[in-house]
Amino acid sequence: MDQDRGRAPQAGGPPAAHAGTAFQDRIAAAFGIEPQAREAIVRSMLERSAKGAAGYWLQLFLAMGIASLGLVLGSGAVVIGAMLISPLMGPIVELGMGLAIGSPFLALRSFTRVAFSVVMVVTSAAALTLTLPFYEVTSEIAARTSPTALDLLIAIFCAIAAAYTTVRPGSDTTSTAAGTAIGIALVPPLCVVGYGIGTRVKSIASGAALLFTANLCAILLFAILCFLLLGYSAVSTAELEHAELAKQKPGAIRRAARALQVFFELRHGWIFRVMMPLALLGAVYFPLREALARVSWQVRVRTAIVRMLDALPQSTVRSSVTVDHGSVAVRLVLLGRADEAERLERDLRAQIAVVAGVTPKVDVIAVLDASALEEVAASVRASSTPIDVAPKEPELALVQRELAASLGGAWPHAAGPLVAWRLRFPDNEPAVVEVVHVGPALGAPAADLLGRALSRELGAEVAVQDRAIAPEPIVAEPEGGWPWLQEARPALAWVGDVEALHGCVEVPPSPGDKPSGEVEAVLAALRSLPALRSDRVHVREGARWRAVVSTAPCAPPEPAPADAPAGAGAPADAGAP
Repeated sequence: MDQDRGRAPQAGGPPAAHAGTAFQDRIAAAFGIEPQAREAIVRSMLERSAKGAAGYWLQLFLAMGIASLGLVLGSGAVVIGAMLISPLMGPIVELGMGLAIGSPFLALRSFTRVAFSVVMVVTSAAALTLTLPFYEVTSEIAARTSPTALDLLIAIFCAIAAAYTTVRPGSDTTSTAAGTAIGIALVPPLCVVGYGIGTRVKSIASGAALLFTANLCAILLFAILCFLLLGYSAVSTAELEHAELAKQKPGAIRRAARALQVFFELRHGWIFRVMMPLALLGAVYFPLREALARVSWQVRVRTAIVRMLDALPQSTVRSSVTVDHGSVAVRLVLLGRADEAERLERDLRAQIAVVAGVTPKVDVIAVLDASALEEVAASVRASSTPIDVAPKEPELALVQRELAASLGGAWPHAAGPLVAWRLRFPDNEPAVVEVVHVGPALGAPAADLLGRALSRELGAEVAVQDRAIAPEPIVAEPEGGWPWLQEARPALAWVGDVEALHGCVEVPPSPGDKPSGEVEAVLAALRSLPALRSDRVHVREGARWRAVVSTAPCAPPEPAPADAPAGAGAPADAGAP
Protein backbone atom coordinates (compact mmCIF):
# COMPACT_ATOMS: atom_id res chain seq x y z
CA MET A 1 0.00 0.00 0.00
CA ASP A 2 2.87 2.37 0.79
CA GLN A 3 4.56 1.55 -2.47
CA ASP A 4 1.60 3.12 -4.26
CA ARG A 5 1.52 6.11 -1.93
CA GLY A 6 2.07 8.58 -4.77
CA ARG A 7 -1.01 7.53 -6.76
CA ALA A 8 -4.59 6.49 -6.14
CA PRO A 9 -5.38 2.72 -6.04
CA GLN A 10 -6.04 1.26 -9.50
CA ALA A 11 -9.17 -0.70 -10.31
CA GLY A 12 -7.16 -3.76 -11.26
CA GLY A 13 -5.17 -3.90 -8.04
CA PRO A 14 -5.07 -6.79 -5.60
CA PRO A 15 -8.45 -7.64 -4.02
CA ALA A 16 -6.95 -7.44 -0.50
CA ALA A 17 -5.85 -3.86 -1.11
CA HIS A 18 -9.31 -2.95 -2.41
CA ALA A 19 -10.94 -4.56 0.61
CA GLY A 20 -8.64 -2.66 2.98
CA THR A 21 -9.29 0.64 1.23
CA ALA A 22 -13.03 0.04 1.24
CA PHE A 23 -12.95 -0.70 4.97
CA GLN A 24 -11.01 2.51 5.64
CA ASP A 25 -13.46 4.49 3.52
CA ARG A 26 -16.41 3.09 5.47
CA ILE A 27 -14.78 4.02 8.79
CA ALA A 28 -14.00 7.52 7.52
CA ALA A 29 -17.53 7.95 6.16
CA ALA A 30 -18.94 7.01 9.56
CA PHE A 31 -17.21 10.09 10.97
CA GLY A 32 -18.18 12.30 8.04
CA ILE A 33 -14.71 12.35 6.45
CA GLU A 34 -14.64 12.45 2.64
CA PRO A 35 -11.55 11.65 0.53
CA GLN A 36 -11.31 15.33 -0.46
CA ALA A 37 -11.27 16.29 3.23
CA ARG A 38 -8.40 13.91 3.92
CA GLU A 39 -6.31 15.43 1.17
CA ALA A 40 -7.14 18.96 2.35
CA ILE A 41 -5.96 18.20 5.89
CA VAL A 42 -2.67 16.71 4.65
CA ARG A 43 -2.15 19.68 2.33
CA SER A 44 -2.72 22.16 5.15
CA MET A 45 -0.12 20.38 7.27
CA LEU A 46 2.44 20.33 4.46
CA GLU A 47 1.82 23.95 3.46
CA ARG A 48 2.14 25.36 6.95
CA SER A 49 3.38 28.92 6.58
CA ALA A 50 6.52 30.09 8.33
CA LYS A 51 4.67 33.28 9.26
CA GLY A 52 2.87 31.38 12.01
CA ALA A 53 6.13 30.43 13.74
CA ALA A 54 6.30 33.65 15.77
CA GLY A 55 2.79 33.10 17.14
CA TYR A 56 3.60 29.49 17.97
CA TRP A 57 6.71 30.35 19.99
CA LEU A 58 4.94 33.22 21.75
CA GLN A 59 2.07 30.95 22.84
CA LEU A 60 4.52 28.27 23.98
CA PHE A 61 6.55 30.77 26.02
CA LEU A 62 3.41 32.18 27.66
CA ALA A 63 2.18 28.68 28.45
CA MET A 64 5.57 27.90 30.02
CA GLY A 65 5.48 30.97 32.25
CA ILE A 66 1.87 30.48 33.34
CA ALA A 67 2.36 26.76 34.00
CA SER A 68 5.60 27.26 35.96
CA LEU A 69 4.11 29.88 38.26
CA GLY A 70 0.89 27.91 38.66
CA LEU A 71 2.87 24.82 39.66
CA VAL A 72 4.97 26.74 42.19
CA LEU A 73 1.88 28.35 43.73
CA GLY A 74 -0.03 25.06 43.73
CA SER A 75 -2.89 26.54 41.67
CA GLY A 76 -4.63 23.95 39.50
CA ALA A 77 -6.74 26.59 37.75
CA VAL A 78 -3.63 28.46 36.57
CA VAL A 79 -2.04 25.24 35.30
CA ILE A 80 -5.22 24.41 33.35
CA GLY A 81 -5.05 27.85 31.73
CA ALA A 82 -1.51 27.09 30.57
CA MET A 83 -2.67 23.78 29.07
CA LEU A 84 -5.30 25.58 27.00
CA ILE A 85 -2.75 28.09 25.66
CA SER A 86 -0.04 25.56 24.81
CA PRO A 87 0.26 24.81 21.05
CA LEU A 88 2.61 21.82 21.53
CA MET A 89 -0.05 19.27 20.61
CA GLY A 90 -0.09 20.55 17.00
CA PRO A 91 3.42 19.53 15.84
CA ILE A 92 3.17 16.20 17.71
CA VAL A 93 -0.02 15.29 15.82
CA GLU A 94 1.61 16.46 12.57
CA LEU A 95 4.56 14.16 13.34
CA GLY A 96 2.10 11.29 13.72
CA MET A 97 0.49 12.22 10.38
CA GLY A 98 3.89 12.35 8.68
CA LEU A 99 4.73 8.85 9.93
CA ALA A 100 1.27 7.53 9.00
CA ILE A 101 1.26 8.77 5.40
CA GLY A 102 5.00 8.22 4.89
CA SER A 103 5.96 11.88 4.37
CA PRO A 104 9.59 12.33 5.45
CA PHE A 105 9.41 16.10 5.04
CA LEU A 106 6.36 16.50 7.29
CA ALA A 107 7.78 14.04 9.84
CA LEU A 108 11.21 15.73 10.02
CA ARG A 109 9.83 19.25 10.16
CA SER A 110 7.39 18.36 12.93
CA PHE A 111 10.03 16.40 14.86
CA THR A 112 12.41 19.38 14.71
CA ARG A 113 9.75 21.73 16.07
CA VAL A 114 8.85 19.30 18.88
CA ALA A 115 12.50 18.86 19.86
CA PHE A 116 13.18 22.61 19.94
CA SER A 117 9.95 23.17 21.86
CA VAL A 118 11.01 20.69 24.55
CA VAL A 119 14.42 22.32 24.90
CA MET A 120 12.92 25.82 25.06
CA VAL A 121 10.31 24.98 27.71
CA VAL A 122 12.72 23.07 29.95
CA THR A 123 15.46 25.69 29.70
CA SER A 124 13.09 28.61 30.29
CA ALA A 125 11.40 26.89 33.23
CA ALA A 126 14.80 26.17 34.83
CA ALA A 127 15.85 29.80 34.39
CA LEU A 128 12.55 31.03 35.85
CA THR A 129 12.97 28.66 38.81
CA LEU A 130 16.36 30.18 39.64
CA THR A 131 14.72 33.60 40.07
CA LEU A 132 12.12 32.40 42.59
CA PRO A 133 12.52 33.62 46.21
CA PHE A 134 11.50 30.22 47.62
CA TYR A 135 11.34 26.57 46.60
CA GLU A 136 8.39 24.44 47.70
CA VAL A 137 7.27 21.14 46.19
CA THR A 138 3.54 21.85 45.95
CA SER A 139 0.87 19.25 45.29
CA GLU A 140 0.75 20.30 41.62
CA ILE A 141 4.48 19.61 41.23
CA ALA A 142 4.38 16.37 43.19
CA ALA A 143 1.47 15.07 41.09
CA ARG A 144 3.70 15.15 37.99
CA THR A 145 6.76 13.45 39.50
CA SER A 146 5.27 9.98 40.07
CA PRO A 147 3.63 8.84 36.82
CA THR A 148 2.01 5.40 36.61
CA ALA A 149 0.46 3.18 33.95
CA LEU A 150 -2.83 4.98 34.56
CA ASP A 151 -1.24 8.20 33.21
CA LEU A 152 -0.32 6.23 30.10
CA LEU A 153 -3.94 5.12 29.72
CA ILE A 154 -5.07 8.75 30.00
CA ALA A 155 -2.58 9.71 27.29
CA ILE A 156 -3.99 7.01 24.98
CA PHE A 157 -7.55 8.33 25.26
CA CYS A 158 -6.33 11.90 24.77
CA ALA A 159 -4.33 10.84 21.70
CA ILE A 160 -7.45 9.39 20.08
CA ALA A 161 -9.36 12.58 20.92
CA ALA A 162 -6.55 14.69 19.44
CA ALA A 163 -6.63 12.70 16.20
CA TYR A 164 -10.41 13.11 16.04
CA THR A 165 -10.23 16.89 16.45
CA THR A 166 -7.58 16.99 13.72
CA VAL A 167 -9.63 15.14 11.12
CA ARG A 168 -12.88 16.85 12.14
CA PRO A 169 -12.02 20.55 12.66
CA GLY A 170 -15.03 22.70 13.42
CA SER A 171 -17.29 24.06 16.11
CA ASP A 172 -18.61 20.59 17.03
CA THR A 173 -15.13 19.52 18.20
CA THR A 174 -14.13 22.70 20.04
CA SER A 175 -14.96 21.30 23.47
CA THR A 176 -13.17 18.06 22.59
CA ALA A 177 -10.03 19.98 21.66
CA ALA A 178 -10.12 21.92 24.93
CA GLY A 179 -10.62 18.75 26.95
CA THR A 180 -7.77 17.06 25.11
CA ALA A 181 -5.41 19.97 25.88
CA ILE A 182 -6.31 19.76 29.57
CA GLY A 183 -6.14 15.98 29.79
CA ILE A 184 -2.85 15.35 28.01
CA ALA A 185 -0.80 17.95 29.97
CA LEU A 186 2.33 18.35 27.83
CA VAL A 187 3.80 21.67 28.99
CA PRO A 188 3.34 21.25 32.80
CA PRO A 189 5.52 18.09 32.97
CA LEU A 190 8.23 19.89 31.00
CA CYS A 191 8.01 22.82 33.42
CA VAL A 192 8.42 20.39 36.32
CA VAL A 193 11.51 19.01 34.58
CA GLY A 194 12.88 22.56 34.46
CA TYR A 195 11.94 23.06 38.12
CA GLY A 196 13.84 19.89 39.06
CA ILE A 197 16.88 21.07 37.10
CA GLY A 198 16.70 24.55 38.65
CA THR A 199 16.46 23.15 42.18
CA ARG A 200 18.93 20.31 41.43
CA VAL A 201 16.47 17.62 42.54
CA LYS A 202 17.04 14.66 40.24
CA SER A 203 13.95 12.70 41.32
CA ILE A 204 11.62 15.58 40.34
CA ALA A 205 13.22 16.08 36.93
CA SER A 206 13.38 12.36 36.07
CA GLY A 207 9.80 11.63 37.17
CA ALA A 208 8.35 14.49 35.15
CA ALA A 209 10.49 13.55 32.13
CA LEU A 210 9.09 10.02 32.29
CA LEU A 211 5.53 11.40 32.33
CA PHE A 212 6.17 13.61 29.28
CA THR A 213 7.84 10.77 27.38
CA ALA A 214 4.89 8.48 28.05
CA ASN A 215 2.42 11.14 26.87
CA LEU A 216 4.47 11.86 23.74
CA CYS A 217 4.81 8.20 22.76
CA ALA A 218 1.12 7.49 23.35
CA ILE A 219 0.06 10.46 21.22
CA LEU A 220 2.37 9.44 18.36
CA LEU A 221 1.45 5.77 18.33
CA PHE A 222 -2.31 6.14 18.54
CA ALA A 223 -2.40 9.15 16.23
CA ILE A 224 -0.61 7.01 13.62
CA LEU A 225 -3.04 4.13 14.14
CA CYS A 226 -6.06 6.46 13.91
CA PHE A 227 -4.81 8.09 10.70
CA LEU A 228 -4.10 4.68 9.16
CA LEU A 229 -7.54 3.41 10.18
CA LEU A 230 -9.21 6.44 8.57
CA GLY A 231 -7.41 5.89 5.26
CA TYR A 232 -4.96 8.79 5.27
CA SER A 233 -2.22 6.50 3.95
CA ALA A 234 -4.14 6.39 0.64
CA VAL A 235 -3.79 10.14 0.12
CA SER A 236 -1.57 10.97 -2.87
CA THR A 237 1.12 13.04 -1.13
CA ALA A 238 3.98 12.72 -3.63
CA GLU A 239 3.01 15.80 -5.66
CA LEU A 240 2.09 17.81 -2.57
CA GLU A 241 5.39 17.03 -0.87
CA HIS A 242 7.40 17.67 -4.04
CA ALA A 243 5.77 21.08 -4.45
CA GLU A 244 6.43 21.97 -0.83
CA LEU A 245 10.07 20.84 -1.00
CA ALA A 246 10.55 23.03 -4.05
CA LYS A 247 9.52 26.06 -1.99
CA GLN A 248 12.00 25.28 0.79
CA LYS A 249 15.46 26.73 0.86
CA PRO A 250 18.30 24.20 0.81
CA GLY A 251 18.85 23.02 4.35
CA ALA A 252 19.30 20.09 6.68
CA ILE A 253 15.59 19.19 6.79
CA ARG A 254 15.29 19.17 3.00
CA ARG A 255 18.41 17.00 2.58
CA ALA A 256 17.34 14.59 5.32
CA ALA A 257 13.82 14.34 3.84
CA ARG A 258 15.20 13.34 0.45
CA ALA A 259 17.49 10.78 2.12
CA LEU A 260 14.59 9.20 4.02
CA GLN A 261 12.36 9.10 0.96
CA VAL A 262 13.70 5.68 -0.03
CA PHE A 263 13.12 4.22 3.43
CA PHE A 264 9.60 5.61 3.69
CA GLU A 265 8.64 4.16 0.26
CA LEU A 266 9.49 0.57 1.19
CA ARG A 267 6.66 -1.92 0.78
CA HIS A 268 6.29 -2.45 4.52
CA GLY A 269 7.71 0.91 5.58
CA TRP A 270 4.58 1.74 7.56
CA ILE A 271 5.42 -1.12 9.94
CA PHE A 272 8.77 0.46 10.81
CA ARG A 273 7.15 3.86 11.25
CA VAL A 274 4.63 2.41 13.70
CA MET A 275 7.27 0.40 15.53
CA MET A 276 9.35 3.48 16.40
CA PRO A 277 6.85 5.05 18.86
CA LEU A 278 5.69 1.57 19.89
CA ALA A 279 9.22 0.66 21.02
CA LEU A 280 9.51 3.86 23.04
CA LEU A 281 6.09 3.25 24.55
CA GLY A 282 7.10 -0.25 25.55
CA ALA A 283 10.30 1.07 27.14
CA VAL A 284 8.44 3.52 29.37
CA TYR A 285 5.64 1.07 30.20
CA PHE A 286 7.74 -1.06 32.56
CA PRO A 287 8.75 1.76 34.96
CA LEU A 288 5.19 3.07 34.80
CA ARG A 289 3.84 -0.36 35.74
CA GLU A 290 6.25 -0.56 38.68
CA ALA A 291 5.17 2.91 39.78
CA LEU A 292 1.52 1.86 39.64
CA ALA A 293 2.27 -1.16 41.84
CA ARG A 294 4.10 1.11 44.30
CA VAL A 295 1.21 3.58 44.43
CA SER A 296 -1.27 0.73 44.93
CA TRP A 297 0.84 -0.53 47.85
CA GLN A 298 0.98 2.95 49.39
CA VAL A 299 -2.79 3.42 49.14
CA ARG A 300 -3.51 -0.02 50.57
CA VAL A 301 -1.09 0.37 53.48
CA ARG A 302 -2.19 3.94 54.28
CA THR A 303 -5.86 2.89 54.30
CA ALA A 304 -5.13 0.01 56.66
CA ILE A 305 -3.12 2.23 59.02
CA VAL A 306 -5.85 4.89 59.10
CA ARG A 307 -8.36 2.22 60.07
CA MET A 308 -6.05 1.07 62.86
CA LEU A 309 -5.70 4.61 64.18
CA ASP A 310 -9.44 5.23 63.99
CA ALA A 311 -9.99 2.21 66.20
CA LEU A 312 -7.70 3.58 68.93
CA PRO A 313 -9.22 5.12 72.08
CA GLN A 314 -10.02 8.82 72.27
CA SER A 315 -6.88 9.42 74.33
CA THR A 316 -4.90 9.50 71.08
CA VAL A 317 -5.09 13.21 70.26
CA ARG A 318 -2.78 13.61 67.28
CA SER A 319 -1.28 11.38 64.59
CA SER A 320 0.80 11.62 61.42
CA VAL A 321 1.28 8.84 58.89
CA THR A 322 3.97 8.73 56.18
CA VAL A 323 3.92 5.92 53.62
CA ASP A 324 6.44 6.37 50.84
CA HIS A 325 8.94 4.29 48.83
CA GLY A 326 8.69 1.10 50.86
CA SER A 327 8.90 2.77 54.26
CA VAL A 328 6.25 3.50 56.89
CA ALA A 329 6.47 6.03 59.72
CA VAL A 330 3.75 6.74 62.29
CA ARG A 331 3.85 9.34 65.09
CA LEU A 332 1.21 9.53 67.82
CA VAL A 333 0.59 11.63 70.92
CA LEU A 334 -1.16 9.69 73.66
CA LEU A 335 -2.74 11.15 76.79
CA GLY A 336 -1.61 8.61 79.36
CA ARG A 337 1.35 6.95 81.03
CA ALA A 338 4.63 5.94 79.44
CA ASP A 339 3.94 2.20 79.85
CA GLU A 340 0.68 2.59 77.92
CA ALA A 341 2.56 4.38 75.13
CA GLU A 342 5.17 1.59 74.94
CA ARG A 343 2.47 -1.10 74.78
CA LEU A 344 0.59 0.77 72.02
CA GLU A 345 3.82 1.27 70.11
CA ARG A 346 4.60 -2.48 70.15
CA ASP A 347 1.06 -3.42 69.05
CA LEU A 348 1.00 -0.93 66.18
CA ARG A 349 4.44 -1.97 64.97
CA ALA A 350 3.38 -5.62 64.79
CA GLN A 351 0.05 -4.90 63.07
CA ILE A 352 1.54 -2.52 60.48
CA ALA A 353 4.37 -4.96 59.68
CA VAL A 354 1.80 -7.64 58.79
CA VAL A 355 -0.09 -5.29 56.44
CA ALA A 356 2.89 -3.50 54.83
CA GLY A 357 5.43 -6.29 54.70
CA VAL A 358 8.14 -3.94 56.04
CA THR A 359 9.24 -2.98 59.54
CA PRO A 360 7.62 0.40 60.30
CA LYS A 361 8.95 3.23 62.44
CA VAL A 362 6.38 3.91 65.16
CA ASP A 363 6.79 6.64 67.78
CA VAL A 364 4.19 7.10 70.51
CA ILE A 365 4.75 10.10 72.80
CA ALA A 366 3.06 9.94 76.19
CA VAL A 367 1.69 13.16 77.69
CA LEU A 368 0.32 12.90 81.24
CA ASP A 369 -3.31 13.90 81.57
CA ALA A 370 -5.06 14.87 84.84
CA SER A 371 -5.84 11.30 85.93
CA ALA A 372 -2.32 10.08 85.17
CA LEU A 373 -0.83 12.97 87.13
CA GLU A 374 -3.04 12.12 90.10
CA GLU A 375 -1.91 8.48 89.98
CA VAL A 376 1.74 9.52 89.92
CA ALA A 377 1.23 11.94 92.83
CA ALA A 378 -0.56 9.26 94.88
CA SER A 379 2.23 6.76 94.28
CA VAL A 380 4.84 9.32 95.32
CA ARG A 381 2.93 10.13 98.53
CA ALA A 382 2.51 6.44 99.39
CA SER A 383 6.17 5.62 98.85
CA SER A 384 8.47 5.93 101.83
CA THR A 385 11.60 5.67 99.72
CA PRO A 386 12.77 8.87 98.06
CA ILE A 387 12.53 8.71 94.30
CA ASP A 388 15.21 10.36 92.20
CA VAL A 389 13.52 11.89 89.20
CA ALA A 390 15.80 12.83 86.34
CA PRO A 391 14.89 16.26 85.01
CA LYS A 392 13.34 16.06 81.57
CA GLU A 393 13.01 18.93 79.15
CA PRO A 394 9.38 19.87 78.53
CA GLU A 395 7.89 18.85 75.19
CA LEU A 396 7.10 22.50 74.44
CA ALA A 397 10.78 23.42 74.59
CA LEU A 398 11.58 20.65 72.10
CA VAL A 399 8.87 21.88 69.76
CA GLN A 400 10.18 25.43 70.00
CA ARG A 401 13.70 24.30 69.13
CA GLU A 402 12.44 22.30 66.15
CA LEU A 403 10.33 25.24 65.02
CA ALA A 404 13.25 27.66 65.29
CA ALA A 405 15.43 25.36 63.18
CA SER A 406 12.68 24.89 60.58
CA LEU A 407 12.07 28.65 60.36
CA GLY A 408 15.75 29.32 59.86
CA GLY A 409 15.89 26.94 56.93
CA ALA A 410 12.62 27.89 55.21
CA TRP A 411 12.59 31.66 55.76
CA PRO A 412 12.68 33.65 52.47
CA HIS A 413 15.55 36.13 52.61
CA ALA A 414 13.70 38.53 50.32
CA ALA A 415 11.29 39.26 53.20
CA GLY A 416 14.05 40.80 55.33
CA PRO A 417 15.53 39.59 58.61
CA LEU A 418 13.34 37.50 60.91
CA VAL A 419 13.57 39.18 64.33
CA ALA A 420 11.02 37.23 66.39
CA TRP A 421 8.32 34.58 66.26
CA ARG A 422 5.57 33.44 68.56
CA LEU A 423 3.66 30.15 68.77
CA ARG A 424 -0.06 30.17 69.58
CA PHE A 425 -2.55 27.32 69.98
CA PRO A 426 -6.08 28.54 69.13
CA ASP A 427 -9.06 26.42 70.17
CA ASN A 428 -10.14 23.87 67.54
CA GLU A 429 -7.69 25.30 65.00
CA PRO A 430 -4.14 24.48 63.82
CA ALA A 431 -1.19 25.98 65.66
CA VAL A 432 -0.30 29.51 64.52
CA VAL A 433 3.22 30.87 64.17
CA GLU A 434 3.43 34.67 64.19
CA VAL A 435 6.58 35.80 62.38
CA VAL A 436 7.93 39.32 62.93
CA HIS A 437 10.37 40.64 60.34
CA VAL A 438 11.69 43.94 59.03
CA GLY A 439 10.89 44.03 55.35
CA PRO A 440 8.06 43.67 52.82
CA ALA A 441 5.00 41.61 53.73
CA LEU A 442 5.11 37.92 52.78
CA GLY A 443 1.73 37.90 51.10
CA ALA A 444 -0.83 35.14 51.27
CA PRO A 445 0.87 32.69 48.82
CA ALA A 446 4.29 32.91 50.48
CA ALA A 447 2.79 32.62 53.97
CA ASP A 448 0.84 29.55 52.86
CA LEU A 449 3.95 27.92 51.38
CA LEU A 450 5.95 28.70 54.53
CA GLY A 451 3.20 27.12 56.63
CA ARG A 452 3.30 23.98 54.47
CA ALA A 453 7.07 23.72 54.87
CA LEU A 454 6.81 24.04 58.66
CA SER A 455 3.96 21.52 58.77
CA ARG A 456 6.06 19.01 56.85
CA GLU A 457 9.07 19.49 59.13
CA LEU A 458 7.10 19.31 62.38
CA GLY A 459 4.65 16.59 61.39
CA ALA A 460 1.62 18.70 62.36
CA GLU A 461 -0.50 21.34 60.65
CA VAL A 462 0.85 24.86 61.21
CA ALA A 463 -0.44 28.20 59.91
CA VAL A 464 1.74 31.30 59.48
CA GLN A 465 0.60 34.79 60.45
CA ASP A 466 2.72 37.58 59.00
CA ARG A 467 3.79 40.61 61.06
CA ALA A 468 5.82 42.81 58.73
CA ILE A 469 7.58 45.99 59.92
CA ALA A 470 8.27 48.47 57.15
CA PRO A 471 11.99 49.38 57.03
CA GLU A 472 11.27 52.74 55.40
CA PRO A 473 11.27 55.82 57.67
CA ILE A 474 7.92 57.34 58.63
CA VAL A 475 8.33 61.07 57.89
CA ALA A 476 6.03 64.09 58.22
CA GLU A 477 6.40 67.87 58.17
CA PRO A 478 6.29 69.77 61.51
CA GLU A 479 2.62 70.65 61.07
CA GLY A 480 1.66 66.97 60.53
CA GLY A 481 2.56 65.66 63.97
CA TRP A 482 -0.71 63.92 64.85
CA PRO A 483 -1.08 61.87 61.63
CA TRP A 484 2.60 60.96 61.91
CA LEU A 485 2.14 59.71 65.48
CA GLN A 486 -0.81 57.53 64.49
CA GLU A 487 1.27 55.93 61.75
CA ALA A 488 4.43 55.53 63.84
CA ARG A 489 2.73 54.15 66.96
CA PRO A 490 2.32 50.51 65.70
CA ALA A 491 5.91 50.33 64.45
CA LEU A 492 7.35 51.70 67.70
CA ALA A 493 5.22 49.27 69.72
CA TRP A 494 7.24 46.38 68.26
CA VAL A 495 10.44 47.86 69.73
CA GLY A 496 9.05 47.41 73.21
CA ASP A 497 8.13 43.75 72.49
CA VAL A 498 11.15 42.58 70.47
CA GLU A 499 14.64 43.01 71.92
CA ALA A 500 16.32 42.78 68.51
CA LEU A 501 14.68 46.02 67.32
CA HIS A 502 15.72 49.64 67.77
CA GLY A 503 13.62 52.78 67.28
CA CYS A 504 15.10 56.06 66.12
CA VAL A 505 12.82 59.13 66.47
CA GLU A 506 13.43 62.73 65.43
CA VAL A 507 11.16 65.59 66.51
CA PRO A 508 11.12 69.09 64.96
CA PRO A 509 12.08 72.16 67.01
CA SER A 510 9.38 74.57 68.14
CA PRO A 511 9.04 77.53 65.73
CA GLY A 512 10.16 80.84 67.22
CA ASP A 513 11.14 81.46 70.81
CA LYS A 514 7.93 80.14 72.36
CA PRO A 515 7.15 76.41 72.38
CA SER A 516 4.50 75.32 69.88
CA GLY A 517 1.36 73.96 71.53
CA GLU A 518 0.83 71.34 68.86
CA VAL A 519 4.43 70.11 68.99
CA GLU A 520 4.29 69.92 72.79
CA ALA A 521 1.01 67.96 72.64
CA VAL A 522 2.45 65.44 70.18
CA LEU A 523 5.58 65.10 72.34
CA ALA A 524 3.45 64.45 75.41
CA ALA A 525 1.53 61.72 73.56
CA LEU A 526 4.80 60.29 72.30
CA ARG A 527 6.24 60.10 75.83
CA SER A 528 3.20 58.14 76.98
CA LEU A 529 3.91 55.24 74.62
CA PRO A 530 5.12 52.10 76.49
CA ALA A 531 7.88 51.59 73.93
CA LEU A 532 9.52 54.88 74.99
CA ARG A 533 10.39 53.32 78.35
CA SER A 534 12.89 51.06 76.58
CA ASP A 535 16.50 52.16 76.23
CA ARG A 536 16.36 50.95 72.61
CA VAL A 537 14.25 53.95 71.54
CA HIS A 538 16.23 57.17 71.04
CA VAL A 539 14.64 60.56 70.47
CA ARG A 540 16.50 63.62 69.30
CA GLU A 541 15.84 66.89 67.57
CA GLY A 542 15.60 67.00 63.80
CA ALA A 543 14.13 68.99 60.93
CA ARG A 544 10.88 66.97 60.70
CA TRP A 545 8.93 64.24 62.42
CA ARG A 546 10.74 61.03 61.63
CA ALA A 547 10.64 57.47 62.99
CA VAL A 548 12.37 54.34 61.74
CA VAL A 549 12.53 50.82 63.18
CA SER A 550 15.44 48.53 62.32
CA THR A 551 17.69 45.84 63.72
CA ALA A 552 20.65 48.22 63.92
CA PRO A 553 21.16 50.75 66.74
CA CYS A 554 20.53 54.40 66.00
CA ALA A 555 23.38 56.30 64.39
CA PRO A 556 25.00 58.93 66.66
CA PRO A 557 24.16 62.56 65.86
CA GLU A 558 26.52 64.39 63.56
CA PRO A 559 28.76 66.94 65.40
CA ALA A 560 28.08 70.63 64.77
CA PRO A 561 30.54 72.60 62.62
CA ALA A 562 33.37 74.21 64.56
CA ASP A 563 32.41 77.78 63.52
CA ALA A 564 28.71 77.32 64.39
CA PRO A 565 27.31 79.24 67.40
CA ALA A 566 27.05 77.35 70.65
CA GLY A 567 24.03 75.13 70.67
CA ALA A 568 23.25 75.65 66.96
CA GLY A 569 22.97 72.71 64.61
CA ALA A 570 23.68 70.07 67.29
CA PRO A 571 20.65 67.85 67.62
CA ALA A 572 20.02 67.15 71.25
CA ASP A 573 19.54 63.47 72.13
CA ALA A 574 16.62 63.55 74.46
CA GLY A 575 16.87 59.90 75.34
CA ALA A 576 13.41 58.78 76.30
CA PRO A 577 11.52 62.02 76.65
